[in-house]
Amino acid sequence: MLSARRLRRPEAIRGAERRAHGRGRASSFSTLFPVVLALILASGILWSAGCSKSDDSANNGSSSSTTSRSKQTGDVQGQIGKTLAVGDVRVTVNALEATLNPSLPSQRISEQAPTPPAANESFYQAFVRVENLGGTPVRVDGQDFYCLVGNSPRAIDVTRSGPEARSLLPRTSVDLLLTFRGPAGFEPVLLYRPPWYDGTIRVAQPVEATPTTT
Repeated sequence: MLSARRLRRPEAIRGAERRAHGRGRASSFSTLFPVVLALILASGILWSAGCSKSDDSANNGSSSSTTSRSKQTGDVQGQIGKTLAVGDVRVTVNALEATLNPSLPSQRISEQAPTPPAANESFYQAFVRVENLGGTPVRVDGQDFYCLVGNSPRAIDVTRSGPEARSLLPRTSVDLLLTFRGPAGFEPVLLYRPPWYDGTIRVAQPVEATPTTT
């Protein structure tokens, strides 16, 4: 009997120790669980705030870069000799006239030999300055200009126009000499349709007021 009790007693002690160890593990888990949960929640909040801030920055950047190119759309009317503000770009048509002896620019778009006008055909020349006041380059191409002769838009004569297309850097300008061909006897109107503007820039001679008689 004594030996049997001695054998059973260690078994009882070990069982009690296992139960106590299990309760200790459960107690440790119940103590650490709120701490772990709080850390997970805090990490989630910080991550969400960081993503939101990044999205806002990206949206603000895309908006400013879009509107800085051109803040307006639609057709614009201008007069010869007066500067037109189109977004961050300034366009000035200093002259637009018919001529039988057109000037040649120092740098022509095409190096081919110019040809004389056909019968009843005239040359129309425009002297244009384009200035970029924005913070990003803009593309300036003489072939984006047209001359409205009568009701027909005429493309430039590349052998008598220049300079070549270029990216206009911020705070710089370029002077263009543009030559068009068309039937003689019309009042020309210059049309400019650049890729950076959603609309047509139209420049014509100022309309003279007709005097009234009493």
